[in-house]
Amino acid sequence: MPIPGPTVSTPLLQAHSAQSSYRTSRPTSPSHSPSASPSPAPYGSTRPRPSLSPFRRRRRRTPPIHAFPAVLAVLLFAAVAFVAWDVSSIGRCYFKPLCRILGDSAVSAEEIWWRNAGAYAPWRSRGDGGGKKGLPRGCEIDQVNILHRHTARYPTSGASKCMAESLSKLINREVITPRRHPELAFLARTDLTMSGWQFDQLMDQGRKAAWRSGRDFAALYRKLVRSSPGLFSRSAGGGRVVESAQYWLQGAMDDPFNILPRAELPAPNVTIPESDTSNNTLSVHSCPAYETLDPAPGQLERAALFPLLYPTRDRLNAALRPNPPLTVPDIICLGDMCAYDSQAAGENWQGWSRWCGVFSRAEWEIIGYLRDVQRYYEVGQGSTYGKTMGAGWINELIARLTDSAPNDNTTTNRTLDADVSTFPRGGERLFLDFSHDNEMIEILTAMNVIPQHRPLDTEQLPPKRTYVLSNMIPFGAHLVVERIACDLGDWEPDPNAPTGPGNGDGDGDGADDRQRDGKKDHVRIYLNDKLLHVDHISCKQSGLLEHGMCELELFLETQSWAQNDVDWGVCTAKSGGPDVFE
Repeated sequence: MPIPGPTVSTPLLQAHSAQSSYRTSRPTSPSHSPSASPSPAPYGSTRPRPSLSPFRRRRRRTPPIHAFPAVLAVLLFAAVAFVAWDVSSIGRCYFKPLCRILGDSAVSAEEIWWRNAGAYAPWRSRGDGGGKKGLPRGCEIDQVNILHRHTARYPTSGASKCMAESLSKLINREVITPRRHPELAFLARTDLTMSGWQFDQLMDQGRKAAWRSGRDFAALYRKLVRSSPGLFSRSAGGGRVVESAQYWLQGAMDDPFNILPRAELPAPNVTIPESDTSNNTLSVHSCPAYETLDPAPGQLERAALFPLLYPTRDRLNAALRPNPPLTVPDIICLGDMCAYDSQAAGENWQGWSRWCGVFSRAEWEIIGYLRDVQRYYEVGQGSTYGKTMGAGWINELIARLTDSAPNDNTTTNRTLDADVSTFPRGGERLFLDFSHDNEMIEILTAMNVIPQHRPLDTEQLPPKRTYVLSNMIPFGAHLVVERIACDLGDWEPDPNAPTGPGNGDGDGDGADDRQRDGKKDHVRIYLNDKLLHVDHISCKQSGLLEHGMCELELFLETQSWAQNDVDWGVCTAKSGGPDVFE
């Protein structure tokens, strides 16, 4: 039904209306009423003709050349818009406001890629970080414990096999450049063999990131790093882990970044071998039940979600016709190319790879969630073994915070931890431990700082994801535990506190010995610069909770299970008996 509008008069009516308007607008004498008939004009006089209505004037045609600037401006705008949109599809948008208007902004696309890259995402800060910021008056950091994942590496030898097999199917594809699929056009000119990639080794971007991390942490905790006893560092024995620690130390020493042979780089104080016959809290391989489980933990839960990627598999098979056809595991392995290829180009970030544009945003959310689910059921809260394998490092942390020797019967290396030269008894230090992603998940789970109140769904993609690997364990991830001594004025130590190691026996190795100077210790925790809280009633009732701090004795209460309740039997149940390694 047409929308009613104003009545349009004909030209004749328009002219009549104009004349009537002219007449009624003439001034009248006071003796004549407005309704009186106008007196005729004298003979021979001419009445002025009203001007023609604007509607009756003939418009002059604008020469076409005058419209050329406007047309050119529209075409130029369209070209710029197209370039911005096209470039934004690979994450290099130079006109971000315009990209946002077009609805496919590089900012949001990069967020999608980063969030779903899982453990292979580049590190980025997620908060303000620790240090002096946010400390109450009268409080000072006197110990820092850093658990640091190695930085960006090439794929491991195991993962590269899946990637190479998937890429070989694309090499043998029937459709070289598919029509109506511009996101796949780059495959005709990109390297599909991963030539030059050094599997298992650090990338140059990883070396630079480790150096930058060391420089930044040394600046943040300069007093602890520079004063005696200063910095004490450990590393798991894997090559990429040790090298990450070395470049971190290069940065912490204020040395300029320089890629050097490992023998010329500063070395960590202790390197713990990675072996299934040696205990190592930074690389746990001493849980036989976990190591021998078939299928591996997390695989069945991930496979249950494979149907979500069937449309993606079918879309790529139809567009490219690879030989043989791609499978869902192939799709996941090709998704790994996004993060790896983005970080393989030189020592500085060059932007996101064209591989990231192969999948839509909805497909990326599925790929990322499958990665989250696998780790959650492999070593996270959904695992029988993850929390237990993280207990050893928790007990080492307790020992450092209380200036005492470790008390553990799980994954600690008792030979190294019994020696004060290889495991100092706490003190005012910065402790640095370089480790792997699985161990970080195990320790975060054991500490209960990333709580999940219900298991991850293995049937569908949840409307809101609360367990995102890229937030927790990207390349270069770090967990920071600060010990903070506070002078709270009228606070006094408990005179009825029990004596013994770590309880004020005067031997200098206990937390209560430190409290005799009128200060009380607290703990503050950060993950990738984001402040975390222990999900336990004790710390939730802390007097300094608003500052993100928990009294040390309350924090120790939240972690006491690692000594008192941990069941190492879950790791030895299928092996015929306890395996205790030194």
